[in-house]
Amino acid sequence: MNPESLDELVSPYGVVSAVSDARPSRICDRLYSCGAEVGTPGPANTRRRTGRLGGGGRSWADPRLARFVAIAEGAERYAMALAPHRREILRATADELAGECLEPFRYPRCSARELATPGCPVRPFDPAAPIRWVTGLDLYSAAPVRVPAVMACRDLAPIDDAERFVHRLSTGHAVHTDPVEAVVRGALEVIERDAVAILWLQRLSLPTIAPGELAESTLHLVDCCRRRFIDVRLLDATTDLGVPTVYCLLSAVHDPRLRNWTAASTGRTLSGAAAKAVEEAVALTGLLNEGASPPGGPVGSVAVHDGARFMGAPERADAFDFLLTDAVAPPSPRRPELPADPDLALAALVERLAAAGARPVVVDRTTRELADVGLTAVHVVIPDLQPLSLHPLAQFTAHPRLSEAPARMGYRVLPEEELNPWPQPFA
Repeated sequence: MNPESLDELVSPYGVVSAVSDARPSRICDRLYSCGAEVGTPGPANTRRRTGRLGGGGRSWADPRLARFVAIAEGAERYAMALAPHRREILRATADELAGECLEPFRYPRCSARELATPGCPVRPFDPAAPIRWVTGLDLYSAAPVRVPAVMACRDLAPIDDAERFVHRLSTGHAVHTDPVEAVVRGALEVIERDAVAILWLQRLSLPTIAPGELAESTLHLVDCCRRRFIDVRLLDATTDLGVPTVYCLLSAVHDPRLRNWTAASTGRTLSGAAAKAVEEAVALTGLLNEGASPPGGPVGSVAVHDGARFMGAPERADAFDFLLTDAVAPPSPRRPELPADPDLALAALVERLAAAGARPVVVDRTTRELADVGLTAVHVVIPDLQPLSLHPLAQFTAHPRLSEAPARMGYRVLPEEELNPWPQPFA
């Protein structure tokens, strides 16, 4: 696609209100990053710059591509923040929609201990309480299914008490010029976040990835980090789903402010996932150093990066020790890499998710502005998987996936009282 093909989305009152110049990283001059600022969706005379939304793009040795990706991610955030039209919403109870809705037994759940903790933002799901629903597409049966609107629309407002059963993030949102590829990428992100949540809470010691499995560009970026006294550790975080996932830990032992930080990626290949994870981690370096660590911890804060800044402080370096030891259990047997063809890749993903008992659903979030430039926006919802929560008091430790996945992978399973007590450092 032409790198300038999304430029018509950029204007002071457009989907993307501003785009920065693509600039090389201070760590590696071949890695370019670009940022996009997004206005609040709605009529032009009601839009305002909130600082809440933004897109970022990265590219290896191609500043034009970094800009293109930044605009595309800005478009994704724009669609994510747009509230569904009233005609798309149905208010009903799950009991009333039995057989027509995504089954409540699949929804993530907090434990009684979490729910009893003062400050916990989550409430148990009540199937007898009316909530808002939107329509999605079951990716296995290709049949329409009702999904709680709060799961499919991140910025849905106002939120009733009955709808406070989830922790809302951008997980599962994606845009692409190919509608099927958009769904693939949304599903990959949900799988990535599932792996990140499980490995952190269960403190899994993961196998390292051999240099021979890495692309030349990844090896070059790792070397650039090490020449700047930043150690890079790449771990195979592929779960029982068999979809290549990489967890990246960067450590700067001489940095008085940011000692450890992490990133992750799920892709078609382990090599591709590793490349994206390292690039993401390097791009976070400046961002995490810019803001102040939340005093006393990230509880009650609203910034996405507060947990990462808090955990990055040198005095909390010991919390990452479990990631520095050799794997105590063999990883799950690797399945074939995902095909490059979007249709085949999606079929493989749906098959692996169905084998694990998951029911993936996609909700179309495409706006008219995005459709005009050939983009499709989607939100993939897979509540059977473990959600990544950045709120320390709502980690959904009673969700069956948190204990079932490590057991399937051959790892020991920690009981709730022994789960990782530290806040999630993922940004």
